[in-house]
Amino acid sequence: MITAAVILAAGMGKRMKSDLPKVLHPVLAKPMVERAAGVAEAAGVTEVTVVTGHGRDRVIPLLEANGWNWAVQSSQLGTAHAVTCALPKVENADEVVILMGDVPLLRKETVGELIQARRQADAALAVLTTTPPDVSGYGRVILDSEGRIDRIVEDKDATAEEKQCRVINTGIMVFDGCVLAEVLSGIGNSNAQNEYYLTDAVEVVSRMGRKALAVFTPNWQEVAGVNNPLQLAACTSEMKRRIVENHLLEGVVIPDPESVWIEDDVVIGRGAVIGRNCRLSGDTVVGAGAVIGDGSIIDCAVIEPGGTIEEYSIIGVD
Repeated sequence: MITAAVILAAGMGKRMKSDLPKVLHPVLAKPMVERAAGVAEAAGVTEVTVVTGHGRDRVIPLLEANGWNWAVQSSQLGTAHAVTCALPKVENADEVVILMGDVPLLRKETVGELIQARRQADAALAVLTTTPPDVSGYGRVILDSEGRIDRIVEDKDATAEEKQCRVINTGIMVFDGCVLAEVLSGIGNSNAQNEYYLTDAVEVVSRMGRKALAVFTPNWQEVAGVNNPLQLAACTSEMKRRIVENHLLEGVVIPDPESVWIEDDVVIGRGAVIGRNCRLSGDTVVGAGAVIGDGSIIDCAVIEPGGTIEEYSIIGVD
């Protein structure tokens, strides 16, 4: 089975107040769009296409360096239009996963569960939903009496009653690849924004006599998007916490977990000790039983098993 992913990454991101394209802003030293594509691949996706627009001259080189496809959305006409721009890249896929380039904390397990749920239900569409503390600004997922999706209403188009719904659309979806083109062609732009909403796919699928499935995740932070530098910093903090926690559970000794910075690709052997206020970056390897002194910076270096790095050392940095 060919499973393709389309990652929506064409927006300007005005609230970032930065000349850097939004999806290139890093979370723990890795651009958000790279994290989204990496999660897709880790979940079993075989082909990745990123829809780019604003700042594409800076985004495309990163995509090409990683072997990912790209498509251009020159005009921001909505999420369904963005996926339509990528359609030639995924026309042979059996299923198509839609991800967001500004959602860096999504886990591969969640994507995998969404894919499996659609397959098991033989649904034309599966939508990942959640219930964040503040639902304002989000599209509401209105369910029928059997728990299936009746419709998704964008916040700006929702009635007062619909806005009381706390189940929101995350934007993360999986389509049966055989119907995607037909679904997209059936989506119009009769709404407050005059945009082609991908959420209108639910109505199109219903007219086709197919099922639209809601798949709930309780972890709303995992699917939260980044819209400003404050949210970017919060995501970096959470990613750092996850990585440190994994190392602790594998037998690495980190006396002051909150003070250290350890990036994704760092490998640390069992029994190694990472002191306070250390930064380990790049493809650094720390051997089992090694001791990294407080305040040390290790960048793309190999520390032999049992080795000792004195406090405030700088290794591997040009």
